Amino acid sequence: MVIFLAGLQGIPQQLYEAAVLDGASKWQKFWKITLPLLSPTMFFVVVMKMIGVFNIFEQPFIMTNGGPSGSTQTIVYYIYSNAFQWFNMGYASAVAWVLFLIVFGVTYLQFRYQGRWVHYE
Repeated sequence: MVIFLAGLQGIPQQLYEAAVLDGASKWQKFWKITLPLLSPTMFFVVVMKMIGVFNIFEQPFIMTNGGPSGSTQTIVYYIYSNAFQWFNMGYASAVAWVLFLIVFGVTYLQFRYQGRWVHYE
């Protein structure tokens, strides 16, 4: 929310004043000014949250310790289990590389198709 607040504060007030003079409604100001100028901020948040989603470890480790029959086990928890519980370091590092490739691929796709919805001034 702090990042979105910073993005909103970066939008020039003159654009809103000009839109009011042109007779734009609040809905039109949102769709034509706020959303396009906030799209770089949204892109940053989406990329960072997507990376964070793939790296969830603390919650399953602390709350359920992997859960019954591994039901809350994530890929990072799986890497941890292989490396530090079962001491399969080679396998854990291979799974970590697969995680890296997945995160890299998703991030690459987001950067590749950002031009369709991210508008810079």
